[in-house]
Amino acid sequence: MFCSISASSAGLNIGSNQITVTNDGDNASNGYAQLGVNGIIYSIEKSKIPKKYKKYENYTFQASKNKKIKYIASVNSQALLSNMSGVKIKDACINFGDGTKTKSNGWITHTYTKSGWYKLTVSFNATFSKVSWGNMTFNGSINGATKEYLIYVTDKPQLALSKLNYGCTNYKDYKKGNINYLDVKVTNLGSTSSKATKIKIWYEKPNKYGTVYPKLKKYTKSANLKALKPGQSTTVRIYFSIPKKYSKIWKDIRLDSLYRVNQINRAAALYRFR
Repeated sequence: MFCSISASSAGLNIGSNQITVTNDGDNASNGYAQLGVNGIIYSIEKSKIPKKYKKYENYTFQASKNKKIKYIASVNSQALLSNMSGVKIKDACINFGDGTKTKSNGWITHTYTKSGWYKLTVSFNATFSKVSWGNMTFNGSINGATKEYLIYVTDKPQLALSKLNYGCTNYKDYKKGNINYLDVKVTNLGSTSSKATKIKIWYEKPNKYGTVYPKLKKYTKSANLKALKPGQSTTVRIYFSIPKKYSKIWKDIRLDSLYRVNQINRAAALYRFR
């Protein structure tokens, strides 16, 4: 016995061993659209997204001007039908929002040559050979899946913090399991050279994003960071210490320039030791 779900209420039709997902009624197909990216992109703080683009704040990313990046249409595996197999993308198209619109079911290489905000739209149809629904198995199709993303193309340096290592400088701290320095790899992912600056280590107030813990403010430490060309990396060692009586009250440690320059993404600079 086959059941039928009204397209006007759920955008999902079931019958004759086949499921068809459409955008009728509630844009169900759009929930399956997703963009795959192969290349250097990075997040953007929500506070930097213009108000007119707020609806895209969960689907926004940054890329650097004149950098080649590969994009592909893909199916979101977290949608309602999450156990599909034998998925095949058909009629895929990516509109990059800069006058370039490319049809391909495979990887598409694109380079933004001007900085600014762009709305990127990915759309496709798809088929799948198997999906389980209740105690039954179906094949089916997804029709007219579409998803919009917002991309900010920058023409500036973008410092990324990665490959955190830590250690101690004496045997006493080693035996106690204490650490008193961090080695942080810094890479310029941007399209222009960064300026020499300082990178700071500071302690964030629990449950208060971006706020220095008042009791530990005076223990903020810094180290010099040299200028980096696009694609260049360096490792910076930052020495620090806090009194034992405070060692149990902090959980989050942040690395950035304490807002003095706009080169480091604060949202990507949080490290948690426990």
